[in-house]
Amino acid sequence: MTTFAINFDTSSLAETQFAFADGVATLTLHKPDRRNAISTVMLAELIYLLECCEGDDSVRVVVLQGAGSGFCPGDNLRGMGPLPDDFRFVPTGPVTHADIQQCLRGMSKPTIAAIHGFALGVGLDLAMACDFRVVTDNVRLQDQRVIDRGMHAVTGCAWLQTRAIGSARALEFLILGEAIDGETAKAWGMVTKVATENEFSQTLNALTQRLAHAPTKAIGLMKRQIYAGETMSHEDFMAFAAPLITQIEIKDRQEGIQAFLEKRPANFSGT
Repeated sequence: MTTFAINFDTSSLAETQFAFADGVATLTLHKPDRRNAISTVMLAELIYLLECCEGDDSVRVVVLQGAGSGFCPGDNLRGMGPLPDDFRFVPTGPVTHADIQQCLRGMSKPTIAAIHGFALGVGLDLAMACDFRVVTDNVRLQDQRVIDRGMHAVTGCAWLQTRAIGSARALEFLILGEAIDGETAKAWGMVTKVATENEFSQTLNALTQRLAHAPTKAIGLMKRQIYAGETMSHEDFMAFAAPLITQIEIKDRQEGIQAFLEKRPANFSGT
């Protein structure tokens, strides 16, 4: 496995911020003057950072969040040109919305989108590609690209939302373009946890810490089964899944069994 260094000069990131502590890598969309709208530079930096996190065994969980007043309002339509010639953080894969979604879904570690304020359009697509979503109860989740902009909206929203909330609600949400809050999103199955603004950090931290001390490799294997199985019949899925127990060694399995027998909390290494 290729190992990426995560100890680079984070001050030279242009539109994102990176922090790492106790197994948790936090990637912050940081373009406050554009409310964190996604540009080509931001997209490239995010994909690069995700590649770094995937390649470093010390990273146990990845959190995506937005700086300032909200998570992300969508694309910065004035910022989608080519990368600067001297750009340092060029990822190995393409710089597209499809690629960042594939990075998140294919990552062998759990990912969390921490959403406050708003997540709109392709910004919400980014959050939906994460494994978990924690939102404030007063958050604004909305996709107006079709009804108000006449846009194609081919950045994964129809695929992601339909699988999260079903076709009837996806049609309502993506075509009528009406905003929903955190409680509605939780009721629909769009998000994992909802909290008040005062309890948001505590709720996010509790989930993050639980995952940071969890058996990371086993989580990655479960992610692989869930996402790969979405397009398989039961017969095909069972044929796909059965060999994994001999193909993939999970060292934490023995620790989990031993902890159960000894009636103590498990101390997982993530391997």
